[in-house]
Amino acid sequence: MSSIELKSRAKINLSIDVLGKREDGYHLVEMIMQTIDLYDIIKIKEIEIDEININSNSSDIPLNENNIVYKAAKVLKDQFNIKNGVEIFIEKNIPVAAGMAGGSSNAAAVLVGLNKLWKLNLSEVRLQEIGLKLGADVPFCICGGTMLATGIGENLSPLPALPPCYIVICKPSVSVSTQEAYQKADNCIILHRPDTQILCNALKEQNLSAVSQNMKNVFQEAMALEDVHIITELMIQNNALGACMSGSGSAVFGIFETEQKALFCSNILKQTFHHVFICKPTKHGVKSQS
Repeated sequence: MSSIELKSRAKINLSIDVLGKREDGYHLVEMIMQTIDLYDIIKIKEIEIDEININSNSSDIPLNENNIVYKAAKVLKDQFNIKNGVEIFIEKNIPVAAGMAGGSSNAAAVLVGLNKLWKLNLSEVRLQEIGLKLGADVPFCICGGTMLATGIGENLSPLPALPPCYIVICKPSVSVSTQEAYQKADNCIILHRPDTQILCNALKEQNLSAVSQNMKNVFQEAMALEDVHIITELMIQNNALGACMSGSGSAVFGIFETEQKALFCSNILKQTFHHVFICKPTKHGVKSQS
C-alpha cells in the first residue's frame, strides 16, 4: 500500500483584529498570517481495512474522531467513497493550544496528502473549500506564505513576503482555548487595534522594523495573560524589533534581525520557559516530503 510524508507548518499572526460577529456565531476578522519553518511531520499510510487510525508522539492531542486530522480524512473518504483506510502518525513539534494553527496545519497536510495518495486530483482551491469546513485556518495552512485574511479567515490575499529575519517563539505553560479568547474579546473594550494598511505598506516596502513595531493582536489585550506580558517584555528588552502574541495565544513571538540576537534572547527565555524555538519565515504551507 502507498504512503506519504508531509511537513505541516505552524503559523504566526503579524496582526489580528476582530471586526464583529455573524448571526451563525462565526467572528469576522482581519489578520495577517505568516507560515514559519517550525513544523509537525504527518505520515500517512494506506491500509486495506476500512478504518482511520491516528497515532502520535504527543499525549496532548486526541487520537480519535475528535482530532481534526481524523475529520479531514473522513470528509475525503466519505465524499469520494474511498473504501481503503489510513494510518496517520502525527509527529508533534508545534506546541498545542498555542495560537499557531498546529491542528489546522495537520488537517491541511492530511487533505493535501490524501489528495495525492488517492489520486483525487483536487485543485488547491477545492482543497481550501473543503478545509474551511474543518476550521477557518485550514485554507491558509494549505497554501502558506504571507497572507491577509478577512471574512471568517477564508478570504486570502497574498502579501509581499516578510523580509528575511529570525523569529523566536516562546509558549508559556498556560494554554488558551480559542472560544474563551473570542468571548473575552467580545466582552471588553479594545483600546489598541492593528492598522492593517500600515502593516501591508511596511511589507510592500520590505521594512522589517516597521512591520515589527506595528504588530498588534486584540486577543493579547483581551486576555491580558501575565506570562504573555512577561515574555513580550523580555523579548523587547533583548533586541527584538517587536513582539506579539500569536492567534488566540498563548505563544508569543519576537522578530530579530540576526541569528545572534535571536539566540541571545532565546537563551534568556529558556531560563524560565520550556517551549522556546528559533524559526524563519517560509513562503510555503504544507509540503510533501515524499
